[in-house]
Amino acid sequence: MVKRILQMGLLLSAALILFTGTALAAYQNGIPVLLYHHIERVPGEDPELGVSPAAFDEQLAKLKAAGFTTISLDAFYAYMRHEKVSLPEKPLLITFDDGYEDNYTEAAPLLQKYGFQAVLFMVGVNVDRPDRLSAAQIRDMNKQGWNIAAHTMTHPDLTRLDKKSLTRELGGSKRAIERVTRHPAGFLAYPGGFYNLPVYQATQAAGYQGAFTVLTGLNHPDRDNLYLLRRIPVFKSTDFDTILSRLIANQPKITLFDYSDELPKAQQK
Repeated sequence: MVKRILQMGLLLSAALILFTGTALAAYQNGIPVLLYHHIERVPGEDPELGVSPAAFDEQLAKLKAAGFTTISLDAFYAYMRHEKVSLPEKPLLITFDDGYEDNYTEAAPLLQKYGFQAVLFMVGVNVDRPDRLSAAQIRDMNKQGWNIAAHTMTHPDLTRLDKKSLTRELGGSKRAIERVTRHPAGFLAYPGGFYNLPVYQATQAAGYQGAFTVLTGLNHPDRDNLYLLRRIPVFKSTDFDTILSRLIANQPKITLFDYSDELPKAQQK
């Protein structure tokens, strides 16, 4: 009897793959989101956050060769809400935090080289600052296919703010980004990945559709919360080949840092 049940299960699985294509198996455990900061030629004040253009080029080439295709935030959001959406066989989000100018000068051309798009989480006060993105650059990135989203107004630890300050940081950054891009900024990345219940509630109240953390792993609609979305950080010391092998395997999260072996101490708090 048990043998018969197992045989029926195998037949059902085979039928599902036959009639739905390979996409079912390709991301059945969730969609990965990569997190970058700098793509810099010369290490800056915090060299660990930076990835060299050569390393970034190599990483994108490996992702392309492995069959990954970047998707938009809208497609990702639809997937997370169980809405009907057309996804590639191996969907991926690539994100950048803070708004460094090298995202435009270094990252954008390399992404175009491989036919990838990305998401920028921009700090409101960083617009038009030295070594940060200008409003004109942000709009050009938007035209290139980048999704532009919010990363608060001044990049504080949101868990340390009172209710009024939270409202200002979250609402202010959303409005600031929307003034620059003239498009809705529906998503947020928590600075440092720090959040608590008041931050969670304030993010919803500010009108965001979802928010990203630095909890690693894959995002799946039956397991993950739209305001606690996972991202896999990529730093200078990251073993990208190990991450890539895990992305290809598409295994569900086992431990908190399952997809990131080496995180800077500031990111592990």
